[in-house]
Amino acid sequence: MSDYIFLSQFNYKAQNLFGPFQVTKTLFYNKTVIYSQQKYFYRIQFNPIATVKSIEETDLYLYGIQSNRINSYFKLINLIQQNKHLHCICLTHDEGEAILDTFEQNGVDYNPNFQKKRLIGDSVDINSKYIWDKNKLGKKYCFSSESDLESYIIISLKCAQSKVYGNVNKLLNKYQNNDFKFSEIYNQFIFGNAYPSDMVILNENNINVFELKKDKLTNNNIPQIEKEIKKHLYYSLFSNRINSNQIKKFNFYLIFLKNKDNEQFKWLILERFNRLCNKINTLRENNITFVEYDVKNDNLILEEL
Repeated sequence: MSDYIFLSQFNYKAQNLFGPFQVTKTLFYNKTVIYSQQKYFYRIQFNPIATVKSIEETDLYLYGIQSNRINSYFKLINLIQQNKHLHCICLTHDEGEAILDTFEQNGVDYNPNFQKKRLIGDSVDINSKYIWDKNKLGKKYCFSSESDLESYIIISLKCAQSKVYGNVNKLLNKYQNNDFKFSEIYNQFIFGNAYPSDMVILNENNINVFELKKDKLTNNNIPQIEKEIKKHLYYSLFSNRINSNQIKKFNFYLIFLKNKDNEQFKWLILERFNRLCNKINTLRENNITFVEYDVKNDNLILEEL
């Protein structure tokens, strides 16, 4: 089944959610100007599942009381309020079900008065080939941005026959009970704090955080990497969104461009990782894996350093 989407409108005038909608076309590129001052050309297409309904923020709170889950719904309201600063966020299965249940119980039919705009010109599907060509990987052999590297990996993971899927599954299987087919993929703010993670692969036994760097390791990027390790280590300990206190293994994967100089910086980062882990080692097992990416024979290769 395609993903569900809810639209939020939280400002000083109103605090409403609209939906539920269902994705009918995944990410594509089209240059039609929909909003006069906002030119977002990377888009998805979605339609109402049935009739469009609206709920207020207080409807979520009320249904939390009625269903005897007020603590969970209160945290969900906080997440949605935070989202007005982030623009979009991935919901967990439980969060999505909670909002759907509220629409079913308290949703009011909503008939917006708007003019539907038709897309003009060609629309290009955003797939691995598009990102490959956009980054000219046949000539440059490295990504232009970390967001493109992230997108390429996530899109490739949708195909079990891809080289990337096999590489990632091999990296996961370094640790016990960590097979990709029993996992879910998230990105950005899954730990519930206003600090993004590039990619998180979760299952019942492991939290796998992937931090991506488009370039090789250098002295200059080590302080930033240490900061990212620290935040992911600590914020993931007691995340209410994923019940992370029940997961006893944290695996941090640092991915960077293949280069002969990486080896010397690996040991500096490992020393800092171990120092940070010493403060929380009694709470769970923490691991780090260093991974180089390489563009070879028209494939993206991910291999442990």
